[in-house]
Amino acid sequence: MAIYKDYIAATVLYNLQILPESVMVGLILLAIVLANGPITALALSVLGTQALTTTVGQLVMKYVPDGARVGSSMDSCTQGYVGKSVDRLFRGTSTEQLWHPIAPSVYQATIGFLAGYGLALQQIYKEEINAGVVSKSLMSSVMIIIGLLVLLALTFRIMSGCETILGAMGGTGLGLVLGFFGTVALAYATNRRMTNVWGIPLLRDRINNGSAVYVCNA
Repeated sequence: MAIYKDYIAATVLYNLQILPESVMVGLILLAIVLANGPITALALSVLGTQALTTTVGQLVMKYVPDGARVGSSMDSCTQGYVGKSVDRLFRGTSTEQLWHPIAPSVYQATIGFLAGYGLALQQIYKEEINAGVVSKSLMSSVMIIIGLLVLLALTFRIMSGCETILGAMGGTGLGLVLGFFGTVALAYATNRRMTNVWGIPLLRDRINNGSAVYVCNA
């Protein structure tokens, strides 16, 4: 039983370490299989967030001295697809992985983006939520879960030594800002079409078309 417990613990830990990569793969596969516009936009947005966060980190490493580290101590601390070096991505090595204690965390930026995305959806579709097209209690539960996941991710990355407090908080804040304001901007630029991952009937459209509006009683 001890062997199985160790195996399960190692599996859980590994999956937590590669969470940004898992999120990217899942979103890309869903976008391809479902040919879904909102999911494709979400996948591209997460990729863009990782790219921007990585760029900020590279600028920090370039202009802030005495912080960049290279070595095996950070080998288990992944930084998302974009943050990996060419050697790590194509040759399977990790000797070129860079890390800076005050650079924003790509890992936390990914989690923060998804949290900001969820917050933005509640703002964008508040008319539908208030009308009962989407359950308010369900949305409240989702936001509580999102908040807990952000806190758990912060705790995991800091306690595992993969991030400093400043780097983790910086990445989370950057992700939240990009997720919320980027999603709101996309919604209003596309008349809320490219953010409607729920596939719910848009209240304004149904009213304008004279269609019946079906309300969820949950």
